[in-house]
Amino acid sequence: MRAVEFTINVETGEFTMLVEGIAGPACEEVAKLVKDMAGEPARDQATGEYQLRPRVRIRAEKRLHARRG
Repeated sequence: MRAVEFTINVETGEFTMLVEGIAGPACEEVAKLVKDMAGEPARDQATGEYQLRPRVRIRAEKRLHARRG
């Protein structure tokens, strides 16, 4: 499930944010939007989920076409 959790400590004013369910560079895009709206969080740390990268499987196939004469 995708979610962005904000916490503002009412005593200290510390702002924290957690982005869940969005892996890799897309997470950075979401975090930037939140930072633009709410300001910089007290700390910025990548989670293990951020380290995930979509798996791309590349398959190349060479086809020979017979000429008909």
